[in-house]
Amino acid sequence: MAERPKDGLPTLKALVAFEAALRLGSLSAAARALSTTQPAISQRIRGLEEAVGQVLFERGGGGLQPTREGLRFYDEIAPALKTIEGSIQALRSRAESTRPRVLVAADFGFAHLWLLPRLARLEELVGGAEFEVIAADRRDEPTTRVADISIQFDERAQGVERFYPERVFPVCSPAFARRHGLSADAPVSAWSALPLLHMDRRNPRWMDWRRWSRLAGHAYGDPGRLFSYNNYPLLIAAAEAGEGIALGWSPLVGDLLREGRLMALGPTVTRASHGYAVETRHADSSLLRRIVDWVDAELGGGD
Repeated sequence: MAERPKDGLPTLKALVAFEAALRLGSLSAAARALSTTQPAISQRIRGLEEAVGQVLFERGGGGLQPTREGLRFYDEIAPALKTIEGSIQALRSRAESTRPRVLVAADFGFAHLWLLPRLARLEELVGGAEFEVIAADRRDEPTTRVADISIQFDERAQGVERFYPERVFPVCSPAFARRHGLSADAPVSAWSALPLLHMDRRNPRWMDWRRWSRLAGHAYGDPGRLFSYNNYPLLIAAAEAGEGIALGWSPLVGDLLREGRLMALGPTVTRASHGYAVETRHADSSLLRRIVDWVDAELGGGD
């Protein structure tokens, strides 16, 4: 029986030795894979067992046999170790690269619905740069603070130069509109009782149906059915699938409107106090200025 568990985490070497031994089926194979000796692997695994207070391998003459707890532990840590290995390899690759690297942090919806579909064009414009896009939904997140360029939706902050006010209008799929006899100029009363898709109401930054109705000058009644999403691309995908009517943020739904995958209903509401702010960490970088100018031109060119 293993000793009483110790406080704290076991060493990474112990975890790697355990994972390799179970995956490869023997201590000697794990030792060869990790460029060490069999006794070193055995010692690390025993130290791991002491640290967790569980026997992970049966000791006997039948070869290396994991216990039930050992198998369960392997299933839990093997993906994490693979992720760590991949992250380290990616770091090494970036360290060896001579190309300039640009980290862009953007709201989840902006990153997935607007930026990623345009990334190939941006890469062509500034050939030679490597782009990494990270979805980060708040300015105070660590990735946003270290990003070279951040594109965030929030209340307008003082000193932000490039700001694009919020413009919002209802959208639905053409199939949904046909099913319910709706046209682009249909009055709100023609569809207000139909299924409405909502962003998570716990996030006060986003305009919801109640606020949109007030700004559009229409009475709002609580719907009997609520379809809430905490992820804007998922909400828009549901609207595309004909599940209901969503609030469409310009410019996020512009491509979908042009491609005929969504259609706009009215009216459009503008809220100047909220919108998308584009900021750079290095204002004197000519490369970042070119990128921000490109974003400005794209956003200024329509929805």
